[in-house]
Amino acid sequence: MNKEQILQHYFGHQHFRERQEEVVDAILSHQDLLMILPTGGGKSLCYQLPSLMMPGVTVVISPLLALMHDQVVALQENGIEAAMLSSMQSLEESQAIEEALYRNRIKLLYVAPERLMNEYFLTFLLDLPINFFVVDEAHCVSEWGHEFREHYRMLSQLKTSFPTTAIAAFTATATSVVREDICHNLQLQSPKIVTGSLFRDNLTITAKHRQSDGRKQLSSFIREQGDVAGIVYAFSRKQTESIATYLKKSGYNAEAFHAGLPNEVKKRVYHDFVSDEVSIVVATIAFGMGIDKSNIRYVVHMSLPKTLENYYQEIGRAGRDGLEATTLLLFSAADIVQQRSFIDDLPDTPYKQHAYDKLTTIARFADSEACRHQQIASYFNDTIAPCVDKCDNCLNPDQQSIDITEAAQKLLSAIYRTKQACGLHYVVDVLRGSKEQRILTNGHDHLSVYGIGGDMSRAQWLTVADRLLELEA
Repeated sequence: MNKEQILQHYFGHQHFRERQEEVVDAILSHQDLLMILPTGGGKSLCYQLPSLMMPGVTVVISPLLALMHDQVVALQENGIEAAMLSSMQSLEESQAIEEALYRNRIKLLYVAPERLMNEYFLTFLLDLPINFFVVDEAHCVSEWGHEFREHYRMLSQLKTSFPTTAIAAFTATATSVVREDICHNLQLQSPKIVTGSLFRDNLTITAKHRQSDGRKQLSSFIREQGDVAGIVYAFSRKQTESIATYLKKSGYNAEAFHAGLPNEVKKRVYHDFVSDEVSIVVATIAFGMGIDKSNIRYVVHMSLPKTLENYYQEIGRAGRDGLEATTLLLFSAADIVQQRSFIDDLPDTPYKQHAYDKLTTIARFADSEACRHQQIASYFNDTIAPCVDKCDNCLNPDQQSIDITEAAQKLLSAIYRTKQACGLHYVVDVLRGSKEQRILTNGHDHLSVYGIGGDMSRAQWLTVADRLLELEA
């Protein structure tokens, strides 16, 4: 069968999607390549299809067991010979798969990087007819990426052991620095770089200042969405459990997911979510990478993500079926303070400044008035026009600017009327109508600005102050 016939017979598609055929052709010509395509853009097909047109086995390196398992099951259901090797299998199961590989009965083999770079396994692979290697989630190779993994560093040895075998690397997100690092670390030879458009036109992006703990905003947002699937990202394991409990008490079908849960609980929550038995998963970022669920209708962040790369990849889990999806980011100045404290504890290396820079980027993105899709595209070296109606800033171009201007005027007025002799937190307390004894003793409860900012949280006022300081700078 030719590639068009395989596309229809095994994958059920009449036509290739954006840049897919170009990548398939490059792989068939045994060329090293790096493909950057948003989550849900169809990266897997790009290496699965040509594998069926080649005589040997394709080795796919992936960081997640759950993702590998789901893809192997899906391939097998489509009549494609696929298998995975992991530490979870018995010796007998592993030996049976190795025997099938020797007999050339497997077209796609999925392995974790630590298994691949095992000396015994590398020697075993040298005796097999390997079509090419696939490095999935390739940003994990780069220490400048947002999910660097130590085991991925060892993949630099692949070209040494298999100098004539092509490597195809895939990721949803990579800045120009990360792209160069991936190509360098994997020793790709004159690689073809293929980049898809970063604009997800079915995704509406919204960011709001978090009010208090954000739970009322979250509940209101979920109520507007209706009974559909969604992911809520929280900062800590404790928060995932408390927010999930809050949602359950509010009548929602929600479960918590984080790395500290027992394996059987994680498997159950994952299965129930994928099979639509659970509507909402409240999770740390341990959940979602490579999840095989296309009908997620919304993603909520209860606090500021570490980087714009993290954020873009996480919201990319919504709307993978091409239908409309919504994202909501709730943030405050307290998030920035908290994340800066973690970076402060890092050793003084070039990466530390890199982490500060990335935090500044995501903070400015959250509080910006520019088109959110355009900002994301620009960060990843893409150029697009404003989205017009797919982000809050384009839908309400004047709203945020007016609100911030009014708040800034109130803040400056309060600073002036308290004689510019008080700290910022004190001024914010005056604006919010605090009954603190100092304020009453100073008579500042009689000022015209006293209590006029009670509709905003302390964190929101501190964010306004941050914006004013930026303007001063």
